[in-house]
Amino acid sequence: MTGPDNEIRRNEITGRDIIDGLLKDAEAALAAGATAKALAIYQGVLMHEPDHVLALRQAGAIMLHQNNAGAALQLFQHAVKLKPADADLYHGVGTALRQIGYVDEAILALKGAVQVDPAHKPALYDLGLLYKQKGDYAKAEQMLGKAAAQANAYGESRFEAELQRAVALFKQDRLPEAERWFHRAGLLNPDDPRPFVNVAVIYRIWGHFDAAEKWLRKAIEAAPDSAEAHWTLAHVLLVKGDLPGGFAEYEWRFRREGRAERAMPMPRWTGEDLNGKTLLLTAEQGLGDMIHFSRFAPDFAGRGARVIVECHPGLEVLLSTVPAVSGVITLGQTLPPADYYLPMMSSALALGISLETIPAPIPYVSAPKPMKPLAAAGFKVGLVWRGNAKHENDRFRSVDLGTLLPVLKVPGAVFYSLQIGGTDELRALPDVTVHDLSPALTDFSATASNIAQLDLVITVDTAVAHLAGALGRTAWVLLARGNDWRWLHGRSDTPWYPSLALFRQTPPRDWGVPVAEMARALTSRIAQAKR
Repeated sequence: MTGPDNEIRRNEITGRDIIDGLLKDAEAALAAGATAKALAIYQGVLMHEPDHVLALRQAGAIMLHQNNAGAALQLFQHAVKLKPADADLYHGVGTALRQIGYVDEAILALKGAVQVDPAHKPALYDLGLLYKQKGDYAKAEQMLGKAAAQANAYGESRFEAELQRAVALFKQDRLPEAERWFHRAGLLNPDDPRPFVNVAVIYRIWGHFDAAEKWLRKAIEAAPDSAEAHWTLAHVLLVKGDLPGGFAEYEWRFRREGRAERAMPMPRWTGEDLNGKTLLLTAEQGLGDMIHFSRFAPDFAGRGARVIVECHPGLEVLLSTVPAVSGVITLGQTLPPADYYLPMMSSALALGISLETIPAPIPYVSAPKPMKPLAAAGFKVGLVWRGNAKHENDRFRSVDLGTLLPVLKVPGAVFYSLQIGGTDELRALPDVTVHDLSPALTDFSATASNIAQLDLVITVDTAVAHLAGALGRTAWVLLARGNDWRWLHGRSDTPWYPSLALFRQTPPRDWGVPVAEMARALTSRIAQAKR
């Protein structure tokens, strides 16, 4: 005997059977890589049963892979309301928010996943990455450590967690711990070059250049096309003084992600006869790099070339004073007719420069006559304590102005700020007077004019160091441990600029020793000037 209740139950069974069949079809489509078909099936399920949590979760995951984070977010948020004790669903919400760019909201969602399941590996890992993105490296290291502890002993997830934990430790200057974790990651995946590259960076900071080179060679052996490994090797070879080998590796900069060489309307110069030809030296990297490598323009002119230099705005007047430069344009201007081009930072390799053959003529730029002479009596010292905050190593090379107080208190010195954007720090100085020249520093030519009136420039590793050296003016440069390649290692002088003296950190990140040495040297220099 049949009745209404039996009919309803039969319809329910039939409906569940249909949905179960659809879910099996979707799983089969996913297994075959047919994600679009699988998504269509899950969407069909949701049309019949909008609260089906599994279909919501799977459709959301597919949409995340399709970079449709907005639609995925709606699905995961709906699923969380239906099943608030499911950590995977909170992780889906967090992942969608992260893809959209809502970092703080993503962190809250991922915290929800960890609250539901403290051992949820994906949420712990993604939390670590988001904290790292925000610059909170202590929390990043904590989350990534937990993720590594929860991951499989030798799985890819453990490798990534340990690698990223090491990066977070490195960012906190906890270098011995970072070294250990990079090595652990390298043991988990010896085919990935990243742990070896990173541990080499640590050895470079410590001054262990042979060890750094060894691990970089190992990285390149594991991944011959790793641009980061070759790029880092370039810096190690250059700081060791192997300019030919280092500059050859330096060409890998154009294969780094997002750093491809510009397309140009003329061929790149590769050694062709330049007699009667026009060579365009194109701008790249920083202002100091352009000042540094503009010294090679006369070498190309000596081969018969008419040399045109492209540069960053603010350098055009200064670089027009380089001997044998026939013209200067700034980035963004229409390119002039030329037979060949060459990226400026490829000049040394193209010319076969070694440590022994660095072009010697100094100065190779000149300063215009000052518009306003510096009137104060005394030993005039210019100051620069910060570089470009966007530089990847600025946190290592720049100092707070207060760090220089032992220098600023030396009797007999009159200090002038060449720092752009340092007015607030100048006002906060206790009982020290520093004359602010920044309003007059409209370009590098104006800065050169003021440097030419000083007895000494004290600077961190910025473009002003290169400017003073190119002018042949006396300058003292504060260098962090693990300094830029061009200052070499362990030397108080530099073959690039004979008028510069280098004051180096001994323990990493400790400016006390070089600043104290600089204060003593300044006291002695002033005493000599008075004789």
